[in-house]
Amino acid sequence: MPNPKGVIAALAAGFLACARVCRGADAPAPAVEAAPIEQVAAKLPPDLGEAARKWLHEDPKDLKALTGFTPGALEQEVMIDLASEPAAADFVLGRMARETPETDRLVLKVIVFDPFWVEQPGVTGGLQKLAESTGDADLMLDYLEAERRIEAKRLRTILTARIADARRDGDTKTLGTLASADERWIMTERGAAIPGFMRRPPAVFAVKPAGQSIRVVGMGDFGSGTQAQRDVAAAIVRMGKDSPFDFGMTFGDNFYPSGMTGTDDPRWRDWWESLYGALGIVFYPSLGNHEWYSDDGAAAEIAYRSPTWRFPSPYYSYTAGPVQFFVVDTTEISEAEVLWLDAAVGASAARWKVVYGHHPIFAPERNAKSGMYMKYMQARLWPVIRGRVDAYLCGHQHAMAHMDPRDGVHFFMSGGGGAPLSKVAKKAADAIFAESTFGFLTLEASEARMSIAIFDTDGKPFDSEVITK
Repeated sequence: MPNPKGVIAALAAGFLACARVCRGADAPAPAVEAAPIEQVAAKLPPDLGEAARKWLHEDPKDLKALTGFTPGALEQEVMIDLASEPAAADFVLGRMARETPETDRLVLKVIVFDPFWVEQPGVTGGLQKLAESTGDADLMLDYLEAERRIEAKRLRTILTARIADARRDGDTKTLGTLASADERWIMTERGAAIPGFMRRPPAVFAVKPAGQSIRVVGMGDFGSGTQAQRDVAAAIVRMGKDSPFDFGMTFGDNFYPSGMTGTDDPRWRDWWESLYGALGIVFYPSLGNHEWYSDDGAAAEIAYRSPTWRFPSPYYSYTAGPVQFFVVDTTEISEAEVLWLDAAVGASAARWKVVYGHHPIFAPERNAKSGMYMKYMQARLWPVIRGRVDAYLCGHQHAMAHMDPRDGVHFFMSGGGGAPLSKVAKKAADAIFAESTFGFLTLEASEARMSIAIFDTDGKPFDSEVITK
């Protein structure tokens, strides 16, 4: 952050988490015996308080945390939460004219990604009225962009239904035609600009000859320019000097807040080359949701050319020693990408098969709402790779984690590359290791075994696993 709750989950939960981390609680929760929802409602304007009582379905612990926010910050959080509640849709649209531009922009991000808004009567008319009535030119454009995206999503539902029909009927010719169109419609829907020739994956290419062992480094959610990013990068460079890496991987959200502005963006020098160039290796990146938050963010990263950076298309595959890597774009997985991955995995004769991208399939999320994007991943990506590959590597949660293997697939998350950390469910039933901390990942493979480990900024291992077959 889509789709059955794909990226929205990443977004809606991410917006709340970020807002709470950044603003924090300005005062302790009131010392009263009232239920948390009543404490929240009491600090809000009457109509918003009543809406919170009716439709706010947050975890009681999260509601308790909200009671410590200032009234203004609390109002914003509640509006964002209500934007994810179908029953509150009319109320949210009607109240946006009285909210701050900052609040409306956050609410719009939920509206354009949460699937139920596509079918919501009156949403486009409501957004148009907001656009016509505001005196803020930038906010007017935001309203219009949200309206455009909703309309594009509505039209795309026709295409999605036809794709399902072609799959059901086994009509491979029609499916291929519609799959190509699906990618074009995703671009239209996002408003992002990647020409068709830049979206086509190249033929599988070799990074290191077969028969040789490999040693690889990977990190995600890193391009923030923070001291934490510098600390992680320095730890990777130190380790690489002691025991060189053959190449590197990124697990998306490579540059914040919305990818690069172009191939000449100064962040290439300051946040990439100066930090990782000393390794003397090539990184093979994947896209995260932040790359898609601007018109040119994803295209700029694909177009950039450097001895340290090779990014041939949004999804692609390469071999290195005994491993074939499959790089996926998970923000929204087109039918063309599904067909490509299914065929590429099926055609692979590699000893080891590793898929990596941005969003987790299984992760130590704190609650069902914040983990809604996993339903999308489990519906779109998991059926293609379950029982067919050896590992899935990702980021997105700004943390480090190792999840229980399923159907022969091992799951590692390395999202602590430098962006502000997010909370994780350390004691999640399927988590072998989960920690809200900075770090990176290594992968080593020979014909006999593959090992994956996650490290902190001192180069000390948190957790590791050796896989044999």
